[in-house]
Amino acid sequence: MDQCGCVLAVERYPCTAVAVSEARAIAARAYAPFPWVDHETVKLLVGETVTNAVLRAGGGWFDLICHAPYDGAVQVEVRDRSEVVPERRRHGVWDQYGRGLELLDLLAPGWAVVRTMRGKSLVFRLAVGP
Repeated sequence: MDQCGCVLAVERYPCTAVAVSEARAIAARAYAPFPWVDHETVKLLVGETVTNAVLRAGGGWFDLICHAPYDGAVQVEVRDRSEVVPERRRHGVWDQYGRGLELLDLLAPGWAVVRTMRGKSLVFRLAVGP
């Protein structure tokens, strides 16, 4: 997880519901110049990881860091102040929550949580085309 391209966007957000759509929009703009990046998947995974930070980071803020395509992938990080690592939740068929880690497993295998001096960083890499 330590290989990544130059940084395209770094934004700090308060842990509020409106920050989720703002972070998705920033990621969409950051990767807009790269037509081979699956923009919808990036927005989906940013939305899932940011929602986790908003709901479980204990308030405060989170950072979104979007890296340029490098070595066949883009890397996105969501850093927050919480030391609590996301864990899988049981969910019913009709539940509207609890599937974020399953989506990461499916769409960005190898994602990781890295502890930082001030909390944690959830990092995912998404394979891209040429």
